[in-house]
Amino acid sequence: MVASAYIYNNAKAKGDKEMILGYTTGDNDSYKSLTSFHKYINTIATDTFSFNENGYIVGATPENELGYAKKKQIKTYAVISNFGETDFDAELAHIVMTDKEAKNRFIKQLISLSKENGYSGVNIDFEAINPIDRSNYSNLIKAASSALHKEKVKTMVSVPAKSSDDKKNDWTWPYDYKQIGKYADYVQVMTYDEHGSWGDSGSIASRDWLQDTLDYSIKNIKSKKILMGIPAYGYDWNLDDSAQNKLVQWDYIQELLKKHKVKPTYDKVTASVFFTYNDNQKQKHVVWYENVLTIEKKTKLVKKYKLGGVSVYALGHESTSFWKAIQQGIK
Repeated sequence: MVASAYIYNNAKAKGDKEMILGYTTGDNDSYKSLTSFHKYINTIATDTFSFNENGYIVGATPENELGYAKKKQIKTYAVISNFGETDFDAELAHIVMTDKEAKNRFIKQLISLSKENGYSGVNIDFEAINPIDRSNYSNLIKAASSALHKEKVKTMVSVPAKSSDDKKNDWTWPYDYKQIGKYADYVQVMTYDEHGSWGDSGSIASRDWLQDTLDYSIKNIKSKKILMGIPAYGYDWNLDDSAQNKLVQWDYIQELLKKHKVKPTYDKVTASVFFTYNDNQKQKHVVWYENVLTIEKKTKLVKKYKLGGVSVYALGHESTSFWKAIQQGIK
């Protein structure tokens, strides 16, 4: 009976139906997080690969993460992004999407990478692509998915969050939800970074913004293909010196709360939390993030919208309470 109860609870924790995906970055923190919280997830995506202008995939295979995932029967996806030397490279993405030879090599490389490392699938993550490449990107996803499916490899595509198809929005317009959703097995909607260190302070994923994104998403993509993104971080805005604005990890946020002896304020409008503090230079800061209460509430949208699951970016600095909030929300 004890063994049966363990198996049942473990299966329930991992999710009987929904995908609970954790992004890893290949570093020691990600591996430690994976080994500590593996019972809460059923899929990982290793964010360690990019490619060059000739279509060759570059990057390191996180063998320790893959080995551990296989041991625990956790599915694995290889993330391939257009991240260049310092940021996402639109021109690099353009070349692979439009140069026939580079495109064909890129797709063959996806297959080889998957087969050689036993990946369940690939997660194509092209960001900041040019508006002129909207149809080119959809065509790449179509071709890649077709080739990968022949090899029984799944295709996941990451897309920025949006609530409409606005041609004036250069960041989101290049992503044709309907076409991408038609060919991909899963579409990971990045429902975070509504506000960030690059701009004004505010919620990372406010309730209305999140629901507007999901409303639009399910109109264009089969709901069971959609993964809702959950941030394992927040942002710290220095209100006296914006050059000091930065991303702050989940564990560091908890340290800030203790250090400055402050309690977060729940914002009813956004269903997110924030707090303020003064640093050693007496400069004022505001930190917005999602706590265990808001994470659980927002994760409940998976059931409401009948989504395929959730994705967490990224493993490495969470706590047991963080994962338990997701577990409770997705029940």
